[in-house]
Amino acid sequence: MHPNEKVLRDADEAQSRGDVEGFLSHMADDIVVHMPGRSSLAGDYKGKDRFVEVFQRFMERAPGYTFEPHAYFADDDHGIILQRSHYRRGDETLDTNDTFVAHFRDGKISEMWISTDDQYGVDEFLG
Repeated sequence: MHPNEKVLRDADEAQSRGDVEGFLSHMADDIVVHMPGRSSLAGDYKGKDRFVEVFQRFMERAPGYTFEPHAYFADDDHGIILQRSHYRRGDETLDTNDTFVAHFRDGKISEMWISTDDQYGVDEFLG
């Protein structure tokens, strides 16, 4: 397994356990996260503090969010995660197939793009 694939897997495992500090330990301090769409969360977030802010807002809007990774790919510079996401808030649910593309620097995720097969549904769910 490539070391950057391990970074992706470890970050996902920390997130699924609710270990925010463990999750963030795999991110560069100056990480840039690109959130697609037209929801109130869409935009480019620069820095770990801004990423934490948008992550908290995401979890407020989708408190029952879970995911199932299907595949991880990584080399020295890039990583990809293919996953199935399950959004839940009360009786509202949404299931999507998502792709995360990451850049790495010094063993940490330095930039991330998120893509989904149902951007309109995600935008409506997140508001």
